[in-house]
Amino acid sequence: MAAGYLDISLPLEQRTLVWPGDPEVSITSTRGEVGGVSYRASRLSLGSHAGTHVDAPLHLGVGDVGVDRLPLTALVGPARVCDVTGERIIGERELEAAGAGSSARVLLKTDNSRWVSTGPVPDVPVHLSEEGARYLVRAGVRLVGIDGLSVDHPERVDAHLIPLGAGVVIVEMLDLSQVAPGEYELLCLPLRLAGGDGAPARAVLRPLDQRQSREEGSCEG
Repeated sequence: MAAGYLDISLPLEQRTLVWPGDPEVSITSTRGEVGGVSYRASRLSLGSHAGTHVDAPLHLGVGDVGVDRLPLTALVGPARVCDVTGERIIGERELEAAGAGSSARVLLKTDNSRWVSTGPVPDVPVHLSEEGARYLVRAGVRLVGIDGLSVDHPERVDAHLIPLGAGVVIVEMLDLSQVAPGEYELLCLPLRLAGGDGAPARAVLRPLDQRQSREEGSCEG
């Protein structure tokens, strides 16, 4: 990876896993010619929450902020990858033990990493509890990401409503399988979809040493 950056976004392809009922990813290539030169272009068909993606408050009606109005200061900056593998439900105890309260951006590496790129999806993937969501809000977290289809239990929405209602950005379907826990710089930029409830994103990490992390974290507003 160039300049030490780690790509933690999943490739968008026809086999990309999607939430049940969401549009599947379809890519159709066309070819043409102009000025004697052949070219190739592709038609993309996908949902706004396909692959690695960002959820906006508009997604669950907790405000009128679409993905195009999310603050870049929340999407870019120091982040902590928290290893919570071995846990099925991520609550306050698990988050505290992983050091999740020490960063404005928290990425949860879970056992979901085993299937997120290929499947099959378990009936109840690892998820954030309501208690865990409230803890992150109290800790001042500005962004929370997870390596699964959703931060929530498949039949609940608390772990969405609580962060989104507090202005916390949610990122789902991250690929953290090859990422060690620790401090990083995160760049997570969703497509600027006007009034979008969410949008696919390219997310990358750059490792930070401890001194760098403290200096950059202290400069945030």
